[in-house]
Amino acid sequence: MASPQSSLVSDYSPISPQEAKHYYHGLYSKPVLVARTGTTLWTVPRGPEAYLPYKELRPVGSHPLTAIWEDNLALEIHNILEWRSIQWTSTDVVRIGIAGESVAPVIIWIGVKPNTLSGEDGFGVAQECKQLLVMNQILDVEIEIRESIITRFAGPKFQKPGRGHDPLAELLEPLTSSIGLFICNANTPWIEGTGGFYVMDDKHKLYLVTARHVVLPSEPLNNSSYKYQNTSQPRIKIALLGTAAFYKHTEKIKNAILGKEMIIELEERRIAVVLKDHEGRNEEETAEEQANAEKTIEMAKDAIVSFKRYQKEVLKGWSNIKDRILGHIYFSPALKYGAGEKGYTEDYALIEIDDLKIDTGSFTGNAIDLGTDIEPYKFTCLMFPNPQNRHSFKYPINRLFKVQGIITEKEIHEPTMLDQNYEPCLIVMKRGNTTGLTIGRANNVSSFSTEWAICPYDKKSGPFSEPGDSGSSVVDCLGRLGGLITSGSGATDSTDITYATPITFIMDSLRKNEYKVTLNTTIAVQSS
Repeated sequence: MASPQSSLVSDYSPISPQEAKHYYHGLYSKPVLVARTGTTLWTVPRGPEAYLPYKELRPVGSHPLTAIWEDNLALEIHNILEWRSIQWTSTDVVRIGIAGESVAPVIIWIGVKPNTLSGEDGFGVAQECKQLLVMNQILDVEIEIRESIITRFAGPKFQKPGRGHDPLAELLEPLTSSIGLFICNANTPWIEGTGGFYVMDDKHKLYLVTARHVVLPSEPLNNSSYKYQNTSQPRIKIALLGTAAFYKHTEKIKNAILGKEMIIELEERRIAVVLKDHEGRNEEETAEEQANAEKTIEMAKDAIVSFKRYQKEVLKGWSNIKDRILGHIYFSPALKYGAGEKGYTEDYALIEIDDLKIDTGSFTGNAIDLGTDIEPYKFTCLMFPNPQNRHSFKYPINRLFKVQGIITEKEIHEPTMLDQNYEPCLIVMKRGNTTGLTIGRANNVSSFSTEWAICPYDKKSGPFSEPGDSGSSVVDCLGRLGGLITSGSGATDSTDITYATPITFIMDSLRKNEYKVTLNTTIAVQSS
């Protein structure tokens, strides 16, 4: 048996570009070798019939390593990688051999993100991991590091918002990335809330901010700060559309189809009546009415085709909650009332968004989909009740109301906008899981725990929020982010006053916890 030092090499010899590229010839993904232990030389085949040998992966089978790998060895290797700040993606134990040969060595195969680890640094890591094997009397296993990414077999990406004239526009909204996402903890899909707004850190990682009690609903009994620290830590996964929200969405699609079918049936009867009973009508009137009805029928049929195609897509791609995973909780301070100098409620969580869910074509960034329930002119009048404030406002053609900037605490208490009575008042809106898009009036006097209070718009508008809207962001008529909804008060289940924590406090809290984030969430174009 070899001595513990016999397979360790202290001198670093650079791996040639040819070896890095062709060492794993035959493996489907064609991984690039970064570093390896062992003394077997790799040479470029030469001669008239020279060819690269095909390598293949095989199960480990019987080997002493299996007895200690899962107990502690894997964790110790992970600790080495974390301590050296290696951006590793996987650690596998496999046999890698030449196709057709009966013997294949056991390899601890470490994957790292492409272009993040030099050959020399990789060699140092490999040697340290090899030393760990030697200390455990595992002498016939080598360490190999290659570039690799983890491709999660995730569900579909966010939908791209529909255009204003698209009959699918309203149905698409819950599956787009516009803020006001219907979310839940994947382990408690019956407890639903709303995604508030996006932030991006200095490494261009995207996060969603929501209320802590939405995604950690069982934590009041264990109210401590949560932080995702490394890749070996189990993730608390967050999903789009909880149980009730997904059912509600599929029912809305069904009803949309039924609605168009009723329109077709009505217009077909109209045509039959026009053709049967046209006394008192001239031919032009009859032809015009028939043509209008036929056009309506054609549009309804086209809409049904779109609705059914979308229905099939939703049922196939989104039915399983595993396919609706958005990401996982990255950080959340302990829930606290009366936090900080101002005594706000600290109730928020930072959700790291899985980059497989987004792309440059579908990501909306911080924008609220205004939907189709409130007509553009009515929306403009509600948000700008005083005409002198609305002169520069232009309703967005794509219905995406961009959110940019933050309402300062000074303006929360001393608003500069005016209502229809020329009284200082901030008119605000939110899109939430339960009540959808609503408009309200922000109070300039703080409520209990120094919360920002939002009142209903008027006696006909309904509550500004209800249970399930927690985590929604409150935005003013200028598109400035003001607060994150945490709760509400009322004598019954209906809410009279909505409470929100100012965004300024949340952003300050994130910075104090060393998260350098910004509301600028431009997604870089990814190279193919």
